[in-house]
Amino acid sequence: MEQVEMLTMDELRLREQAHELRSIDKQELMTNFAFESRMVQGADEKGNYVVKKPSDIVNYTKIRKKITGEIAEDEAKVSHLKELSERAKKAREEAIRELKKGGN
Repeated sequence: MEQVEMLTMDELRLREQAHELRSIDKQELMTNFAFESRMVQGADEKGNYVVKKPSDIVNYTKIRKKITGEIAEDEAKVSHLKELSERAKKAREEAIRELKKGGN
């Protein structure tokens, strides 16, 4: 009888990520082949290529980051920076209002 390998949830998730990343690598390779073949098609009326680089078709770096969870970290950083920017903007506006009150 066959033995079944038991995996922890972390091992299973890691294998799933590896599978997804291999799949993305294959898709990226096909995109790059398509990009190379653009020499015969894909130009606008002025003769300029519509697609200038492979990432104009698909952003594989973003897909990889989403699979590995890095994109959530990046989005959290952006959200935090936006919040800090809004707080700074409100503080500036409040300071300007206080200066105007004192100047009148």
